[in-house]
This record gives sequence, C-alpha cells and structure tokens, in this order.
Amino acid sequence: MTLDRQVVAERITELRSTLPGPGELLLGLQRVTEATRAVVRVDGAGLTLAHEGGPPRWVAVSDAAMEMLEQVQQDLADGPCVAAWAEDRIIAVEDLRAALAWDRVAAMVAQLRVRGVLSVPVRLAEQPVGTLNVYTSHPRAWSAEEVDAVGAFAIVTAELIRTGVELAVREVEVAQLRRALTSRVWIEQAKGVLVATEGMTADAAFQQLRAQARSSQRRVADLAQEVVQKAQRARLAALAVGDARMRAAEARAQRAEAALHAAEIGLTRRTAALDQRQHEADQRERAADERERAADERNHRADARDRVADERDRAADAKERAADERERES
Repeated sequence: MTLDRQVVAERITELRSTLPGPGELLLGLQRVTEATRAVVRVDGAGLTLAHEGGPPRWVAVSDAAMEMLEQVQQDLADGPCVAAWAEDRIIAVEDLRAALAWDRVAAMVAQLRVRGVLSVPVRLAEQPVGTLNVYTSHPRAWSAEEVDAVGAFAIVTAELIRTGVELAVREVEVAQLRRALTSRVWIEQAKGVLVATEGMTADAAFQQLRAQARSSQRRVADLAQEVVQKAQRARLAALAVGDARMRAAEARAQRAEAALHAAEIGLTRRTAALDQRQHEADQRERAADERERAADERNHRADARDRVADERDRAADAKERAADERERES
C-alpha cells in the first residue's frame, strides 16, 4: 500500500513537538501507537518493551485484538514480535495463518482475524528494548514505504522512552539531592544544639554524633533529627511553662488593676462626700456670719439711738442749767 510520505513526516514532527513531561510516558507511548495505526492504515497497533532483562511485554495497544496478540506471544515466549526483539530485526508476515513457524500463535488468535503482522524493533543505545507492531485483518504484503513508516514511528518511540528515562533519572537525582540536603540540615541543627547545651565545639559535636550513630548502628542524619526534635520538644515545654507563668502574672496584674480601679472609685466617692460635707459646713458658716453681721447692724443702730438719747439728755441738761442761771440772775 502506498503511503503519503508528507503525512508520515508531519505526524512524526507533531509527536516530537509534544513529547510528554514527567509522569506522562505511557500517555505518550499510547499516542505513538494510535498515530502508527492511523497513518499506516492498519487495523491495530501495539508496543512492547522489555522488563527487567526479560522478554518484552505489551505497554500500549490500540484495540482488544492487538492486546490479545501481544499477550499470547508474551505467554508463549514466541511469535513475530518476540522474534523481532530477540533477533533485533524487522519481521514482516504477510499471512500469520500461513506462517508455520508461529502456528501456535496463529491458532490462538484465529478467532480475532489477525492475518498480516509487521514488527519493528525499538532501539536504545543500539540495543533492542521492545517492538512496535501492527496487524491487519487480511493478508498484506508489506511495502518498503510501510516498513519505513513503522520504523520512523519506532524511532520516535525510542526518543520518547529515552526522554522519559532521562526525566526519571533527573527526578531521582533531585530527590537524592533533596534528601542529602535535608540530612545536612538536620546534622547542622544537631551540632548547634550540642554546642548550645553542652558547651562543645562544632567539630566535637559532629564527632559525638558520628560516634553515637556508629554505636547504635544508625544513620548520623537520623540521630541528628532525633537530637533536634528532642531539643525542640524541650523548648516547647519551656515555652509552655513560660506561657503559663506569663498568663498567671497577667492574671495577677489584672486583679491588681481591678483592685486599684475599685480603690480609685472608693476614693472618688469619699472625696465627693467630704466635699459635700465641706460645702454644707461652708454654707452654715456663711449663714452664721450673716447672722453675726445682722446682730452687729442691730447693735450699731442701738448705739446710735443711745448716742442720740445722750445728746438729747445733755441738751436738756444744758437748758436746765441755762434756766437755773437765769433764775439766779433775776
């Protein structure tokens, strides 16, 4: 079957531009499988990858028939896909039913109408790590263009796997770096605790940590974490005691303030009562003064009347003396 090379190239470019990120490797492999089926125009496609040095197992399939074909070959450790991986070569089967070398595989998938099979190795570092496989429901004489197209998708698959492996390694390295940094932080904090609590130098503190870790068959970082957390618990307990004391002192201060406020209120009331009594005494004194002034006025008026009477008496005496003088003269 003739393929449009431009369509193949465009699809390959699209897959390369959308390589998945960390944790999305299987999604990317499934996309490659679906793209292979659509572009090569076959009935199904699948991908197998070697696992821990063993034979390859399927990791992505486009349909149930492809899954069964891959699983049967995995169970029998035989078939065109297994041979393509084991021999690191392209296996093209025009009609699986007529391929005597894999008659057991053909018999087990006969009801699935799997006829034409093409399997291309997926290589990393010049070594086969799996296969990209396609099938048709009718016999098919695979053309060079079709083989090249599946080979191109196999290369994209290898690139995707390599990227996923590199990202995974990078994540492991970052995780290891984070763990190492965390361990270093615990150790430095533990050294600070020992320096502060036992008065030793930082080097002596580290030597003590290392000796204790060795004697207890533990990691220095784990022992350091325990030392720091124990010191933190002690500080928290001290802070709790200090907080309790502070709260008690605040309560005493509040009670003293309340007592002082009550005393101020009492003093204010007593002062007001004293002021009221003083005001009333002043009013009584002013009334007494008024009465005294009125009495003085009355006395003054009586004195004046007495003086007038005395004047009249003296005038009468003078008249009498004048009359006597006149009588003596006559």
